[in-house]
Amino acid sequence: MTATDHSPQTVRVVKVGGSLFQFEGLVWTLRKWLAAQPAATNILLAGGGALADAIRDADARFVLTEEASHWLCVEALRVTARLLTALLPEVPLVTTLAELRLQLASRPPPATVVFCPTDFLQRDEQQLPGTPLPHAWSVTSDSIAARLAQAVAAGELVLLKSAAPPPDLGAADYVDEWFATAARDVPSVRIVNLREQ
Repeated sequence: MTATDHSPQTVRVVKVGGSLFQFEGLVWTLRKWLAAQPAATNILLAGGGALADAIRDADARFVLTEEASHWLCVEALRVTARLLTALLPEVPLVTTLAELRLQLASRPPPATVVFCPTDFLQRDEQQLPGTPLPHAWSVTSDSIAARLAQAVAAGELVLLKSAAPPPDLGAADYVDEWFATAARDVPSVRIVNLREQ
């Protein structure tokens, strides 16, 4: 068995929405939610939250290019990944796709890891099979999590959010514009309002 032959039912990518860093119950509720899920290796990916919002504001004020804004937001994900690891000190931080694949291939794999996607997006993502992510505001950590799910052949992608999904998923910026494209080959996608768990 190679690192990429992982059974799809055993890997779950979980995007922890950046807005949840403003939720005082995040740590307890996230641990409770993870414990209640079917057995899997959980790969947690933190959203950009207020840091990404600050970059969006700077773009509006100073008219940055979308490319520049994209990579600034990617750097923000490095900070939120480390923040999530600080909140969950029992969960290891993984920073490269190669290291993540080695973790998934180990027997048994870790139950949960936090993945920082910065290196993955800078070095690996554009070379992977499937449609590469645009470097634009149409992509947020929702699509990045979906692309990661593709890369590790995850059986499930879960978006943990601060609100329930609207009837029209693409409405009101609930998910980013690229998400439908990024997630189209992911076998199962769930959206959970973590604040109500």
